[in-house]
Amino acid sequence: MGTSRDLARLAGVSQSTVSRVLTNHPRVRPETRARVLKVLAETNYTPHALARAMKTGRTDTIGVFMSRVTSPFHATLLDVIARRLRSLGLHMTLWDVEHDDLEASSRFIQQRLVDGLVLTCATFDTSLHTVAVASGLPTVLLHRGIDDLACDQVIGDNWQGAFDVGRYLVDAGHTTVGLVTSPLVVSTARDREQGFRAALDEAGLTVSRRNTVVGGFSHDDGHRAAHQLLARRNPPSAIFAITDVLAFGLLDGARSLGVGVPGDLWVVGYDNTDMASWEAFDLTTVNQPVQAIVETGLDLLRRRITDPVGSPTVVRLPCELVPRGSTGNTPPPVTRAARPS
Repeated sequence: MGTSRDLARLAGVSQSTVSRVLTNHPRVRPETRARVLKVLAETNYTPHALARAMKTGRTDTIGVFMSRVTSPFHATLLDVIARRLRSLGLHMTLWDVEHDDLEASSRFIQQRLVDGLVLTCATFDTSLHTVAVASGLPTVLLHRGIDDLACDQVIGDNWQGAFDVGRYLVDAGHTTVGLVTSPLVVSTARDREQGFRAALDEAGLTVSRRNTVVGGFSHDDGHRAAHQLLARRNPPSAIFAITDVLAFGLLDGARSLGVGVPGDLWVVGYDNTDMASWEAFDLTTVNQPVQAIVETGLDLLRRRITDPVGSPTVVRLPCELVPRGSTGNTPPPVTRAARPS
């Protein structure tokens, strides 16, 4: 393969010109660039990543921290992140925080082997996000946010999306509703529960403790919630689950109990994963704009890598209600409430 000096000799250019071609610098004449690229192809030359990183101070690699990578939503999020990084000419190092403890993750961050960090798994009860910010590496939170954290964040407007669900059920005449949620250690669960309850409060309704199930995030958790809420007298006529996966479990649990959807029960989820549109589920849900979240977040991160000065930016993107068969394809209300400051 040789060295960049060998390439320069073969192409009849200076070594600095070869370097500019390798870094896609605009100050190279088209015919010169073509000649260098031809030599690169003929010699199968690959730049030495470590040497380039030592020279430029950049690895062209982003560290991505994620949990539950096999869940439908997180798998989609990871795929979009990977595709977007690839289109930008960047590489990805993935850390599954469920299988790597905080100490190992912190060591990786402090080694500064990446140009920036993407965290999709921020929770209120872990310090991973504070370690990331304290490291000085450019950091962006995607999907989940942390209040007042000094880094860029791009999230869906989960409060408003869940408020729209509550308003939707109220406008359809439901007065006894159920909620399947999780411990409020992540912003998505907290904001979705608060927004949903706010819509009911506005209508003079509440979700009783009896009709609230707090558990995990899995299909099994949703299935158990269905049996807890529906296998008794006077069950709710509509249930909001804070994720699609929980809603899938609810739907299957309702079927096992002989409860008809949407005839006897309305079910609404959140995220609009691909499976939500499958005929077996046909789930009414709230769309998370995953593509826009990722593109906006990585644009912020790239700018922060280039220019680290400036106040953190928090972007909330709208999340739209998507009616399907689990609520009889009833259209959503047109009025929306403002998120509280």
